[in-house]
Amino acid sequence: MKLTPGELYFIGEDDPIDGTRTSFVKVGIVRESESRTAEKRLNEHQTGNPRQLRLLHAEEAPAVERIETLLQAEFAPCRIGGEWFYLPGAELDGAVERADAHMDEARTILPALSAAEDLKTTQSNGQSLTPDSTTVDRHRRLLDVRKQQDEAKRLKAQLTKALLEEASSADGDSPYVRTEIRAPRATFDSDAFTLAHPDLARRYTEDKHTVRKRFGLTGLQDHESDIRNDNPALFAHRTAVVESLEVGNTASELHRLYLQLLALRGLLDWEQELLEAALQAACMEYEEVAGVCTWKRESVTKQVLNVPALKADLPDLHEEFSNTTSASSAVVIAKDLGYRFS
Repeated sequence: MKLTPGELYFIGEDDPIDGTRTSFVKVGIVRESESRTAEKRLNEHQTGNPRQLRLLHAEEAPAVERIETLLQAEFAPCRIGGEWFYLPGAELDGAVERADAHMDEARTILPALSAAEDLKTTQSNGQSLTPDSTTVDRHRRLLDVRKQQDEAKRLKAQLTKALLEEASSADGDSPYVRTEIRAPRATFDSDAFTLAHPDLARRYTEDKHTVRKRFGLTGLQDHESDIRNDNPALFAHRTAVVESLEVGNTASELHRLYLQLLALRGLLDWEQELLEAALQAACMEYEEVAGVCTWKRESVTKQVLNVPALKADLPDLHEEFSNTTSASSAVVIAKDLGYRFS
């Protein structure tokens, strides 16, 4: 998780006719490193916008990029496009409360997040650590979360398949499915270059020192999660998905369930990251916490070709062994409900 500090903001807009606030709200961030404020972003967004924008809420937080991603998932059922959401009345108050709660969570666990990040470059000592009661409780909770993530993945696959099938059989374009064009990508064929120019390859080959990390959760395979009692929202959603697929509900209803699932999955992913960071921080320099997790970190040295240096020194030769992939396309499920306002 990136721990980039910054400011998260909510921007609203006033109707240009009667001056009342509309139900459309932008959720965005400014990073501390950008030397900007939410007020400055407000002025930037105002340019070219016929509606009067206003800053509704702003607060500083650590890991602000990750929190923005979490909120985009959690508010997926309200998303109308980009970073804009349909949040009328009390829904806006609820969204701000949820954002503040997540920022408080990040502040509370920031020491563990920072420790886990620092420990990624610390070689483990091969020894085992006996866990305390807090670590055992976090382990049990993480087992539940991981199993619930698996269930959410399964439901997402089912909904995706149903929506794609609906789109393929529709007479016209489906508003629930979109085609994304992926830009061409430049690559350098290091193997071919090394074979053709071994002496040059040796000259531009350097030792790269890294720490190889492998985190494993003990007991995951055999763990059973009581989703009905532990995550009633996910259990109810699973029931709704099963019923919708059985009765052949409309694509609109399936897409609504898809967006709701993104919200449920986003919360699980967030909790997983926080719990894993807490366990890694508890692991310290040890290789495992007995009965809880393993976190092996070992120093490795690899020989790699310094392609940027080669390109700077020998641009023509670099070009000779470079390839550009063709643009590609991918069919994806729409992650907003903007079509309902068109």
